[in-house]
Amino acid sequence: MRAILFLFLIIFAFGEEYPKHVKETLRKITDRVYGVFGVLEQVSYENRGFISNAYFYVANDGVLVVDALSTYKLGRELVETIRSVTDKPIRFLVITHYHTDHFYGIKAFREIGAETIAHEHAFEYLSNPSSYNFFLSRKKLLKEHLEGTELLPPSISITKSLNIYLRVDEDYRKFEVKHLCRAHTNGDIVIYIPDEKILFSGDIVFDGRLPFLGSGNSKSWVKCLDEILKMEPKILLPGHGNPLIGKEKIKEAVSWTRKYILDLRKTIRRLIEEGCDVDCVRERINEELLKIDPSYAQVPVFFRVNPVNAYYVYFEIENEMLLEE
Repeated sequence: MRAILFLFLIIFAFGEEYPKHVKETLRKITDRVYGVFGVLEQVSYENRGFISNAYFYVANDGVLVVDALSTYKLGRELVETIRSVTDKPIRFLVITHYHTDHFYGIKAFREIGAETIAHEHAFEYLSNPSSYNFFLSRKKLLKEHLEGTELLPPSISITKSLNIYLRVDEDYRKFEVKHLCRAHTNGDIVIYIPDEKILFSGDIVFDGRLPFLGSGNSKSWVKCLDEILKMEPKILLPGHGNPLIGKEKIKEAVSWTRKYILDLRKTIRRLIEEGCDVDCVRERINEELLKIDPSYAQVPVFFRVNPVNAYYVYFEIENEMLLEE
């Protein structure tokens, strides 16, 4: 399956058949849940930054949206896509985490009066000068595609959990907005609909591409994945890749994400114990992980992102080892 996805990515990228509008990727997942799906790549001028997914739930009394995509223009396209499905008010936007491909489109939702919700870590992220420096880097890369984009905080922040209720037919549906743990970032949140067993996981679960481990904590990420399995969702909607439908498919994707993180951590720890410094680890990490599992070579962005992950996790493992002494 991952070999097929990798082949598709190569054909897609070199054929330059990128979506001209977010709506081109619209998929109906259930009677009330829809999604749009970015390409399995790193951000580039050619793909307009459309590399992540966003979802929306159409209730009787309004729409709840999950993530805002990576530019103001893409956010506007997402709003237009929602309007093509329903004219109900867009009431809530939940940002799963403050990475650029998930929150840069927030202004498009502020303009229409939607309440925007994220973890309080968003304020820590935005107060750090590096967030603006990264914005300038994105501007240099995306050029006119980033026009109108602003670094905006949520209007509502959470530390642990928040419940949202929307009317569905003759009843109210509960949306549990939860911070399970530090994982992909320090402020990851998921949205769970217990009555329908639907989980919006953000970037805690990856399917079809390599996760990025440079902003959170790889050790607690593994615990987070275990918590997701305990929830036993029937549909899991990740921040990248295809919808995961059915417990077996979900377990496979969660287990694969877990396996990659553990393989990386175990390998880095062994290399440190052998006397490898951070540069040595970055140089050897692709080869060492391919010895463990050759199929990693078929995962999109593996060769580019895996050494970056190794750089960050090296210092995480090094600190853990110091505390053990």
